Amino acid sequence: MTQAVPSLAPRIVVGVDGSSSSKRALVWGLFMARTTGSVLEAVTAWQNPSSWTGVADDWDPVAEARAMLTACCAEVLGDDQPSDIRLTVLEGPATAALLSAGAGARMLILGSRGHGGFAGLLLGSVSAACAEHAACPTLIIHGDDLPPGLTLASLSEVHGVQHPDDVGSGAVSPAGRPTIKPGEEGTR
Repeated sequence: MTQAVPSLAPRIVVGVDGSSSSKRALVWGLFMARTTGSVLEAVTAWQNPSSWTGVADDWDPVAEARAMLTACCAEVLGDDQPSDIRLTVLEGPATAALLSAGAGARMLILGSRGHGGFAGLLLGSVSAACAEHAACPTLIIHGDDLPPGLTLASLSEVHGVQHPDDVGSGAVSPAGRPTIKPGEEGTR
């Protein structure tokens, strides 16, 4: 059996699930990779549904996860996407996959909230568990602050990443949906 030899280049590992929080983490991951001379590794995880009801026979979860990861990196990083970026798709629960991917990394970067969970929590269960158990330094991205040297204009014009102050200004969210100010829900 042949095993891949891991690269000796230091890695910045970023958990990506397609959420706006993970997209902000990806922006910070690129900044940290460039700052530290590391390789950026974007990681996503998938697992079999607890119930197979309604799942198509031709469903390919690896291809679906890879497509989401590729699209998310292209949307957020655009032309800034490093040529040596690693896109990693792992099977299993997100926490276990990210802890595994983060082993030996220079840093693990996660958004504070991903898809699912309870909106009232300050920290998602995956990011909290990773912060507690990771074998490398872990950076949890809260809020919308940008890395040094990046401007709202550079991100919004090129990558579609918007600041909450742009809500209702015709801005587009990282997911490509128009943002709406509270109270304007029915006006568009």
